[in-house]
Amino acid sequence: MRLFASLERSVPGSRAGEPFLVELDDGASWASLFDAMGVDGDQIHLAYVNGKAVSDRSRSLSDGDRVGLFPAVGGG
Repeated sequence: MRLFASLERSVPGSRAGEPFLVELDDGASWASLFDAMGVDGDQIHLAYVNGKAVSDRSRSLSDGDRVGLFPAVGGG
């Protein structure tokens, strides 16, 4: 698991872009992942699994998946 930008504040002890382990049952849903980390799923703008962008949040996760989450980012 890697959290980027402001999402790191959602998980105490995490640092933006630094990997950490989240234990879930095989085939767990995205909702399970968000619950395990205490992250509001509405904050997630972009997700990737194993280096590929994922837009289908109904996709289940598998053991060893590498997940990264990004919030919406603004600026000018």
